[in-house]
Amino acid sequence: MKTCHIARIGLAFAVVAASADLPCRAVATGATLPKDRYLDVMEAAVGAYTPERTADYVRRVEKGMIKEHGFHRLTANIGILIAHGRLADKKDLFKHMMDLCCRQIPVAYVKNGSQVGNDFGVKEIVSCLLEVEKAGIFPKEVTDAWRADLAKAVPETTYTCRPRLGDPKAHNWAVFAAASEQARTFAGLNGVPAFTEKYVKDQLRFFDANGMYKDPNQPMVYDGVTRLQFAVALHFGYDGPSRAALEAQLLKSAEPTLLMQSETGEIPYGGRSNQFLHNEGFWAALCEWYAAWFKARGDLATAARFRRAAKRALDSLDYWTRQPGLRHVKNRFPLKTRYGCEGYGYFDKYMVTLGSWAYIAYLFADESIPLAPDEPRTAVFTTSDAFHRTILHAGGYTAQFDVAPDTHYDGPGLGRVQRRGAPPMICLSVPFTKKPSYTIDVKNETPLAILPGWKQADGSWAYAYGPDYAVTQAKSGDGRAAATLSVARKELPALTWESNLSAAGIETVLAGADDLALTLPVLTFDGETRVEAKVGAKFLAITFNGWTCRWETDGEIVDTGKTYANRNGHYRRFEARGKKRLSVKISIAQD
Repeated sequence: MKTCHIARIGLAFAVVAASADLPCRAVATGATLPKDRYLDVMEAAVGAYTPERTADYVRRVEKGMIKEHGFHRLTANIGILIAHGRLADKKDLFKHMMDLCCRQIPVAYVKNGSQVGNDFGVKEIVSCLLEVEKAGIFPKEVTDAWRADLAKAVPETTYTCRPRLGDPKAHNWAVFAAASEQARTFAGLNGVPAFTEKYVKDQLRFFDANGMYKDPNQPMVYDGVTRLQFAVALHFGYDGPSRAALEAQLLKSAEPTLLMQSETGEIPYGGRSNQFLHNEGFWAALCEWYAAWFKARGDLATAARFRRAAKRALDSLDYWTRQPGLRHVKNRFPLKTRYGCEGYGYFDKYMVTLGSWAYIAYLFADESIPLAPDEPRTAVFTTSDAFHRTILHAGGYTAQFDVAPDTHYDGPGLGRVQRRGAPPMICLSVPFTKKPSYTIDVKNETPLAILPGWKQADGSWAYAYGPDYAVTQAKSGDGRAAATLSVARKELPALTWESNLSAAGIETVLAGADDLALTLPVLTFDGETRVEAKVGAKFLAITFNGWTCRWETDGEIVDTGKTYANRNGHYRRFEARGKKRLSVKISIAQD
């Protein structure tokens, strides 16, 4: 099969590809992705709310007001599922919740003066109204009453985020609000197109050379989910003066969207709101939008690749949604601990968000588009300097480096090694930081990832914890992907760190000092299951959920005895140590 080698000189886009995932004209298979799978995800998300929890949520809103968009989204998900022949027993509950939402949306911000989530929730309620009307499950006088309430909304008072035009800081909330207002316009609910245009135009200033949205500190979640809001506005008929410029940015970010997704189906790690289940929900929705968009442009081959990516994201959710006691974050700690969550990322808001993104994926999905072949990729993607990440794919593995992370959430170095089909965190999904802006129950002594160390003149060990990395080369071909990093050291020669990814796993080689170390975080506890490591002089291994991750070195394995925590759970810090040149091989295999 002919392959495309892509290079854009002068842009921050850097891709070298040699696999069926980057063909000039992909050949689609007969495989399909039924839209109803997205309804299944919605039902799982709603089902995570017990009747008691839902009743308490309703009582709190009745007593006060809607304080955030979780209530909008739970209401909308229930209503949409009823409209599709599911959850019929919740019809009366839904009507009461919908009454509350529609009555409060036009007045909540004015009366309460607090952030109530209209920016995020209005499009969900509008979408729900359209689905319920289509299904005809309520008399017209009921839906007309909801329409009358929603038509009273005035964007300049209904939405919380109304940033000053030209503000040097990006505001993803404004894009959510623009999408919500466009949904009102589409539905004939007295929407204001000028409001949508104002913030679409203003927020277009924050795309990088790859068409990625630069929310403050460049969190990966808020690149993808904000681009999704622009796509929602387009889906609901946005055709303002900035449409051509917007579509040009979305076209630039199309190929990066495919290349950033890991072989396990996960979005890239990095920054806030990462490692929640809704991450893959919005990625599937974004890919479904791209699939439909490319089909409309006459490019069925690219459309098929995006449908395959949507399925990969959807399949990744199965690992979590099939476990009893569904959590909204990727660990198995008790919900009451809020382990792995920022203060704003609590269950009531973020569990149902998975369902909301699944609905948008359902809305966008075109079942007539077949899926491209699901073959392992061989590719490298280097983001712009704004996002400072390099992602390798080869042989069914993905590796991700971040050379300048947001230290509120991540440490520098090699922060992800995943294999298709394996539990995503069995090696590492996301690194560690000393003082995370999310809840953990362990005090991390330092930042941590897979990263280099060296012995100093006084006999102590130093590690590359700081922003002293540079990717000097990244390439792929012949079933392998590789990256070379330089690690600067004050008043000392730089270390050279080479990593090669293939079907055998990743081999990483460190050179440039007499005594060298490479840190090896090893999973010990996911909140429910304790994992024991088998340790030898030159190897260690763990077995978890039917898979084994193995580390082998030409040096020696050292157990530091220190435990670290990230969003996924607890890891024990081992190190490989050697002289002059240190090699470590990491492989993941099914038992």
